[in-house]
Amino acid sequence: MGSLEDLDLLVGAWELRSCTSTLPDGSKEYMYGSAPKGVIMYTPDGWMSCHMAGGGEPDPNVRMVEHSGYYGPVVMRPADKVVEHHVRNSTSDFMLGTVQERHYRVERDTLILSAELNGKSIEVVWSRDRSAS
Repeated sequence: MGSLEDLDLLVGAWELRSCTSTLPDGSKEYMYGSAPKGVIMYTPDGWMSCHMAGGGEPDPNVRMVEHSGYYGPVVMRPADKVVEHHVRNSTSDFMLGTVQERHYRVERDTLILSAELNGKSIEVVWSRDRSAS
């Protein structure tokens, strides 16, 4: 399917810590609330699965997402620090068959995935640190 170089950085299970949307004016939205729940997993053979659910206090400026999930194979683009999620199935019909590009950064036990979507900058923070849950 494509390159799996750098995949070893992502392999395993990561728990969701935050999901923040930054609008063009610099304001922030928290579509999964103040304490979202979820997990993203990457396998050594190049597959991923992501599940996210709203939690904590809702953001008064945006409707809280109750649950979203998708899975499929991945392609790594290490030169760009991008992981492509090739969506095979999803709770959202609009994602079916799409390639979701995510910039990735790993800092110790923290994985930061980011993307531009509909004029917003989305940053999702994941952690391997189980004591933080």
